[in-house]
Amino acid sequence: MFNKQVGTDILSRLPVVANSLVMDAGRSQSSPQLIVRGLSTINGPKDPLIVVDNFPYDGDISNINPNSVENITILKDAAASSIWGARAANGVIVITTKKGKLDRPISFEINANSTVDAKPDLYYIPQMSSSDFIDVEQELYSRGFYKSKIGSTSRPLLSPVIDMLDLADNGKISEGEALSKINELSGVDVRDQLDRYVYKPAYKQQYFLSGSGGAAKFSWLSSVGYDRNIGTLGDRYERINLRFQQAYEISKQFSVATNLYYTQTDTKSGRNGYNDMSNLFPYTRIADQNGQALAVPRNYRQSFIESFGDGRLLDWSYYPLVDSEHQIRRSPATDLLGTIELNYEIIKGLKIAGNYQYEQAHGLGTSFADQYSYMARDYVNRFTQLQNNKVEYIIPVGGILDKSASLMHASNLRGTLSFDRSFGKHMITAIAGAEMRDARQESNNNRFYGYNPDNLTFGNIDYKTSYPTVITGAKDYVPNSQTLSETVTRFVSQFANAAYSFDNRYTLSGSIRRDASNLFGLKTNDQWNPFWSAGAAWKISNEKFFNTGLVSYLNLRTSYGFSGNIDPAMVAVNTIAFSSPSVFTGDPSAAFVNFYNPLLRWETSKMLNIALDFRTKNNRLVGALEFYHKWGRNLFGQAPIDLTTGVNTSMQRNVANMHGQGWDLELTTKNIDHTHLKWNSTLNMSQYKDVIDDYLISRTLAQQYVNVATPPISGIKGKPVYAIYSYKWAGLDPNTGEAQGYLNGEVSKDYTAITGTGTKEEDLNYHGSAIPTLFGNLQNSVSYKDFSFQIGITYKLGYWFRRSSINYTNLFNSGKGHSDYAYRWQNPGDELITDIPVNPYTTNSNRDRFYEGASVLVEKGDHIRLQYINFGYDLPTFKGFKRLHIYINIQNIGILWKANKAGIDPDFNLGSGRTIVPRSYSVGVKTSI
Repeated sequence: MFNKQVGTDILSRLPVVANSLVMDAGRSQSSPQLIVRGLSTINGPKDPLIVVDNFPYDGDISNINPNSVENITILKDAAASSIWGARAANGVIVITTKKGKLDRPISFEINANSTVDAKPDLYYIPQMSSSDFIDVEQELYSRGFYKSKIGSTSRPLLSPVIDMLDLADNGKISEGEALSKINELSGVDVRDQLDRYVYKPAYKQQYFLSGSGGAAKFSWLSSVGYDRNIGTLGDRYERINLRFQQAYEISKQFSVATNLYYTQTDTKSGRNGYNDMSNLFPYTRIADQNGQALAVPRNYRQSFIESFGDGRLLDWSYYPLVDSEHQIRRSPATDLLGTIELNYEIIKGLKIAGNYQYEQAHGLGTSFADQYSYMARDYVNRFTQLQNNKVEYIIPVGGILDKSASLMHASNLRGTLSFDRSFGKHMITAIAGAEMRDARQESNNNRFYGYNPDNLTFGNIDYKTSYPTVITGAKDYVPNSQTLSETVTRFVSQFANAAYSFDNRYTLSGSIRRDASNLFGLKTNDQWNPFWSAGAAWKISNEKFFNTGLVSYLNLRTSYGFSGNIDPAMVAVNTIAFSSPSVFTGDPSAAFVNFYNPLLRWETSKMLNIALDFRTKNNRLVGALEFYHKWGRNLFGQAPIDLTTGVNTSMQRNVANMHGQGWDLELTTKNIDHTHLKWNSTLNMSQYKDVIDDYLISRTLAQQYVNVATPPISGIKGKPVYAIYSYKWAGLDPNTGEAQGYLNGEVSKDYTAITGTGTKEEDLNYHGSAIPTLFGNLQNSVSYKDFSFQIGITYKLGYWFRRSSINYTNLFNSGKGHSDYAYRWQNPGDELITDIPVNPYTTNSNRDRFYEGASVLVEKGDHIRLQYINFGYDLPTFKGFKRLHIYINIQNIGILWKANKAGIDPDFNLGSGRTIVPRSYSVGVKTSI
């Protein structure tokens, strides 16, 4: 079912087909977090270890073409993951790529498809209506709210409505003209303009050709892939994959295998979207009726910059519709990965092997804002000196070029000795070895002002002198973007793994591994702190007493072991970062990055796993049920330190603990298995809960437990790592419409006390986990003769999220409204039908903080999503073709059910500009020749 989805990356496909894995998309505004079997750390990295063809993968996983993947295995229990030691606590995703096979005729496989993505639904964004927004602005203006802004010498940004009202009051335009223009704006919705002029359907193309074959002692596989995407904003992405794999049997004892993987990508920016355009008001117009770009206020008052400078400055207006044409960002990158594997059989069953992998990733970044871009014009104008009718450009007129480069090269060397042999009823498998890994990352950034791409010239900038800025005269330095950095990370490991089986019924296994790294001091590296595991299995179905006709296979297994986790950004010794000479003194400068932390060591995760694998006759039902309990020990957390060090009051050390438990269920059924009609189903279901055991809390304010943007680490013993807390809600005041909470058990509107020291953790409402605690997927595949149909459903249950609503302080100060405003309390009795507070026309950050954190805005995140549908048909083949298959795929179809009644998709809740991933439609063909 992995290959029934369409797309250029691997990881996004996994939650639809894998067990024990969830994509936590709702807790953070950044990229979704892939989590395997819940959390194993509190402050450390939470990403699983990615292993490609038996080596940890240091590059960008999106470089791997999904068409090159043979299979993907998720290592979850201690016995499976402990062999990867200090980086396996968060789970291990093992990706095996396709290989050539011996004694196979030359064959080719082709997969080509085209995809169209719908435009994003901008009306999902809870934007305040233009008419409501204008009403608020007019009322605030009449109350004198904008007087300080209007009179400021820095000429800060004013909205078009406020600008017109002030111009009318000063007689620069008539009152009738101002009201006419304002009435016109009340009927404008910026989302209409963005939908018409900016967003377009996205187009994606994917082509893949693979050839393979093999003789008696030689096999090979070569492939080439090409992907080309044009996004909804016109942004472009291209990727070329080349792969060459060969295997040689030089003799009966000696074999060699090589693999070379090359990826080249190129990303280019497109138009500015909703989140890219600065200072968009609900009524902003970015184009006139003919589609011509209009100026939009940015940074400064529009009526001021249109006349300031008496024509001696560059045009200071911002045209968001076309500005992206003058500021192009491009990021070409290459990744080269090569491996070689040597195997030699010393005697029967005893082999020695050597593996080496080298990876080099090179990335370039360019951002060129030409002389017509707002960025270039703004910098030039800001530092322009106007004296006695003379114009002096501190920053030369021209473009601004930002260039960056990064280089990563990593080497892995592994040597192993393995034994695999049977002696009658006895079977022994064992492996021991050592490996070394060295990874280096280098990067640099530079900026060129006054850049001319025609003759490759740029201006000389004096970064040491401060200059008066043109509007206020306040002195400032020209920004200097030059940086250099280099990071070296080394790991050394020793490991051993062995298993003994008797009579194909009983199995005992164990593993041990030791890791060292340059991230730690000698005190940690010199200590023997191994990661180990032990396991046992009993194949009950092979016992003589097991004689049921229904169940053909029954296997009980258990394991217990340790694995680790580390944050490469944390090191045990004093480290400093040097900076360019100070603009104030001209002397070199440096700053501490890490302070001496001699007891810093790996985070440790230990896990107990008990599982039952079963299979009925004719594989009618195949499944596995696993129970696990894991403990996170020596986790990173804040610990108090001696104040006389002058460093801080606390620092990260191995002082925190947590534990988690859950179960995983996987069921595959053959519902119908006739000659022409087949129907198979697979259900994956996982349950997980975590609890903090030890964690230092330094919080004194209630608001520190109720973080509106992102749920903070709870830090509370007995509660999940990420928990949803809220202020107790007492409804709206029936007389004033103000929000009410509780203080010392009494109804109160003392927002400062409620959100401050007046509320303790025990006074808050605890709702539950911010991460799904029950999740999984359901896949169905139906085929009739040459027709096939697949469907994939995902579900996330047992968690909570906080929906957004109106924040009056943000509305007044920043122009950030919310569609909830239309349902606010306005008259006595409205408190019976709404929970949206009255507009008080006064700013009070604690009042808004209370409402946004109140229990009335907390919703259950439970939902079921239809992820994809795939239709396929096998065309009649002709000479030379083994298979000719056409397919139609629809992805990101939508939610089938959700627990909340607010119409919110929990995976796309946070952030005012987040939109649901658009539905995509694909058509493609696969063939084997």
